[in-house]
Amino acid sequence: MSTPLLSLPPSQRENALRAVLELPERIELLSWREVAPMMANQLDGPGHGLNLLSREALAVAALLHAKVIMAVGNENHLLRAALEEVGLT
Repeated sequence: MSTPLLSLPPSQRENALRAVLELPERIELLSWREVAPMMANQLDGPGHGLNLLSREALAVAALLHAKVIMAVGNENHLLRAALEEVGLT
């Protein structure tokens, strides 16, 4: 996400960052007390070889039974394989 974001003109980049940092009230966040144990449990399995951000995405997707969407041209093949290993896409 950082490369596409950094390539935006300054005003668009600021708007994009503000949209992420100022989430609407309807957006809920998971506690690290829920996410961290899932990440730890996946270290020797589907999370093996993933960087920290990808492990977090895998753990949250598993907790929420959610689909992970990646930007075209920014496909993370290791994360995709790990998601498939736990029965997610």
